[in-house]
Amino acid sequence: MKKSLFLLIYLLTSVYLSSQDSLYVIEDDEKYRYSMIMEDLDYLAAKYSDYVFPFAIGDSEFGFPLKAVRIGTKEKKPYSIFMVGNVHAREDYSSKLVMKFLNHYLLSIEGNSNVYPSAKKYLDSLDIYIMPVANPDGLKIAHQDWEGIEKWRYDVCKMIRKEGFEEWKANGKGIDLNDSFDDGNHHLKHGDQGEIEPASEDFKGYYPAEPIETKYLQEFVNKLKPLMTISYHTKGDLVYWADAGTHAIFEGIDTEINQKVLQVSGFDLVSVSKNPVTYGCGLENYVRAKMGLLGSCVELSKSNDSRVQYADSLFNDLVWKNASQIPMVYIKEVFDRKEKIMTLSNAYCLELKMKL
Repeated sequence: MKKSLFLLIYLLTSVYLSSQDSLYVIEDDEKYRYSMIMEDLDYLAAKYSDYVFPFAIGDSEFGFPLKAVRIGTKEKKPYSIFMVGNVHAREDYSSKLVMKFLNHYLLSIEGNSNVYPSAKKYLDSLDIYIMPVANPDGLKIAHQDWEGIEKWRYDVCKMIRKEGFEEWKANGKGIDLNDSFDDGNHHLKHGDQGEIEPASEDFKGYYPAEPIETKYLQEFVNKLKPLMTISYHTKGDLVYWADAGTHAIFEGIDTEINQKVLQVSGFDLVSVSKNPVTYGCGLENYVRAKMGLLGSCVELSKSNDSRVQYADSLFNDLVWKNASQIPMVYIKEVFDRKEKIMTLSNAYCLELKMKL
């Protein structure tokens, strides 16, 4: 009798754990450390190996892999979209959003979630690339997670720090990655408009694409040519989406796409940026200026007077509730306009070559 009861309990427990495993969802109410993100990424890549293809574009300044995944079928597609989190160190809401999106997208493909009911159809002609952490060194500093970076701790502590480590925004070398891309505007925003030496934020480096993470990202997008790149940040409930130098390239497509993002999120669009002193050298600026491809910067969670991100336990209320459909809107709209976007980009790149 006891053996039979034990066997029944064992079987029920096994079924329960198996069910829980099949519906695994990214942890979203605690600090999302780099090691946790990498473990979750590896888990999802192994579990959904028919749809998830992992790779790394290189290593960070401190030697951590810049991991990414391609969501698609075994055969790569000519069209793609690229989503990036944690360009800024303290903003793990961004990595948490792209990872929870990835999780639910995969569950939706297999019919185990209704968050993205049309998920599978887009993979017929579009690859989705996701890099949850573009700045692993900075993320570890912001979390005061010194394991693996202890030998750099003294150098980090010597840098200009605006507040505590929890507000660290730069990479491990004290450079703001999203101010370091070579979009032609690196010479701006120096001196009294930013730090002139390594700091927790506001230092853009001594020359364009100085950080190794920036170099790898530029090489990656140059080779891949994603139709759209979305960089997720914190905070503001805002979308930065266009600048005066490139807005006309897209013939209104950028306006249409980002207006649909507002409809599902309640976010606000920032006006078309007029002066590169205020908008230059971000990843989204780079893809627009160098390749004539779409780029948006999405700021997650409402604004307040602090540079520090809200508590991780508030992620669902402040981010997921409003922003869960944003990645899906970008995918759908790019999918529907893929040929047009590529045509406009090709025309822009030809024009750039003729000017050389």
